[in-house]
Amino acid sequence: MQTRQSAADPALVEEIKPRLAALRGLAFKAPVPIDIKSRAEMQADFVRQLAEDYGEDGLAKLALAYGKLGLIPEKVDLKKALLQFYTAEVVAYYDIRTKRLVLPDSASGAGEEIPVVIAHELTHALQDQHFPVVERLIKSSDDDSDIALSAIVEGDATLSGYAYIGAGAKELAVLGRALEAEMRQKPAGLHGVPQALIEEMFFPYYAGARFLAPLLAEGGWSDIDAVYASPPLSTEQVLHPEKYFTDPDPPTRVDFGELAPLFPADWKEIENNVLGEFMTRVLFEQHLTKDDARTAAEGWDGDRFVAYARGAEVAFVWASVWDSESDAEEFIEAYRRLAAKRSPGAYAYVERRGAQALVVEGLDRARVAAGVEQVWRDIKTEEEPFTPPRFGARQPTPAAWPLAR
Repeated sequence: MQTRQSAADPALVEEIKPRLAALRGLAFKAPVPIDIKSRAEMQADFVRQLAEDYGEDGLAKLALAYGKLGLIPEKVDLKKALLQFYTAEVVAYYDIRTKRLVLPDSASGAGEEIPVVIAHELTHALQDQHFPVVERLIKSSDDDSDIALSAIVEGDATLSGYAYIGAGAKELAVLGRALEAEMRQKPAGLHGVPQALIEEMFFPYYAGARFLAPLLAEGGWSDIDAVYASPPLSTEQVLHPEKYFTDPDPPTRVDFGELAPLFPADWKEIENNVLGEFMTRVLFEQHLTKDDARTAAEGWDGDRFVAYARGAEVAFVWASVWDSESDAEEFIEAYRRLAAKRSPGAYAYVERRGAQALVVEGLDRARVAAGVEQVWRDIKTEEEPFTPPRFGARQPTPAAWPLAR
């Protein structure tokens, strides 16, 4: 009979640490203090972390912006939804701010998964101690880049956790796909959480595992370590590994100039971010078929989404760059269909010029006509610098990466 293990057992943590370090080939450079907390205390931590990341009203503004876009339903309480997600899904966590491992005082629901969970979270401590790039995980103004880096961090920890309990090469090779299938079942406790939020939160785990598993199979853990020297800069590179390994396609930074021609001083900016290929695809999936959504999002090369509010009014401008004119046209055609389904009869400015696209919604036709030419002229684009990591004498073969097909 197997004895039930508790996540709150410090002896179990100390038992896992040396075996995990040997597995990963990384030594713990510093102690990892343990905090044992009740679910209520963990919930309070989540509330504080959200406040640090988003400020007092950042999530409410984000909900307005992405509700208007159609990424999430309008009038969603994003703070409540995120707390519901964390409460349902988070058993334990490594706090990168305090450098502490937080364990629950009760392992209810976790059962025999506890060693996987602890090994996963201790891998985050190893990452933090060895790879300075993980400090970038603290929220920036480029969510797409954040998600891409998170895919490496969570994919590595996911593979490490299962390898720790003895998963073999064949199991690890299909782990990402198995996790994706499991997560897409909408786990219990997440009913009422917007689908787009669930997709965003789960993507780093399954996509990261799928991206890294072939590296582990070909070159071992040291190849995964090498990725931290130059991690993917976009979800496009995670979804299409050839754009990371053999035919690098770093994202193009898109910046607006002065947006006053569209939004005078009585409009206040409420969001300024990058959606990226993955969340663009998720947006279209809310309104079109999955195949059409994938076609609309593939070929993404960069974007910038800026939303404004004036009283109860919300409007946005979204500029994007594509690999080709045909990719941009596919996006434009799909967006027109999306806008017609989401807001029948409402005015939406949607135009392609070359391989660039511009969308403006929430403003009247006269305001857009008066200001949009200046916006087009002021858009600046620049490819982000990127050098693929070195893997010694061999180069990984992206044909082995079955990701977003």
